Amino acid sequence: MPDTSIKVAMCDDHAMVRNALAMVLDREPDIEIVGSVATGTELLSLIEATQPAVVILDVRLQDESGVELAQRVRVDHPECKIVMLTSFESDAALVSSFEAGAAAFMFKTGNADELVSAVRGAAMGLCFINPVAVKDALARIRANGASLMEKLDETDRQILRLLADGHSDKQIAESVFLSVQTVRNRVSRLLNRFSKENRTQLAVFVARVLAEGN
Repeated sequence: MPDTSIKVAMCDDHAMVRNALAMVLDREPDIEIVGSVATGTELLSLIEATQPAVVILDVRLQDESGVELAQRVRVDHPECKIVMLTSFESDAALVSSFEAGAAAFMFKTGNADELVSAVRGAAMGLCFINPVAVKDALARIRANGASLMEKLDETDRQILRLLADGHSDKQIAESVFLSVQTVRNRVSRLLNRFSKENRTQLAVFVARVLAEGN
């Protein structure tokens, strides 16, 4: 293996996917797979031990968000470049991957040459995520979000506005004359409705939708 080889770590919760990726990358003389794992905890340990140049990461792991894991990797190991993998088309996943600092966003159904090119390009500091595509995807997401908000009852819309303004559950409860637990239940339902993983993501998203509506 040449000294200039690109060290690659892989994280996907499906063994068949990891094996398929390994078969593709093992054929390349300038790419060295330093490890293949199924969970975020294993990936973080692997990165500490091997210092890979590129991390190939599934957008959606079994018990955690690949995007949030990518954000952590970029903060703790800024020298690591991230290639996100997904098996489904999703505007939200594309935008989130871009915002997390990923260098590439690839479909698992893509051809082998595209993956190899993405790994090599990422190692050189290139970005394979088209900003125009991200902008278009973000516009579609916000338009859909605005449409969803219009379908909510006035209480839920008020909760979202207060959440976007940074209010706590207790403050929201006092404003809408509901119990704190009821507010938490409503926020939980809203998280599911808008496909957000936590209240911070939801608050940021709603703030953007409201800003564009003004």
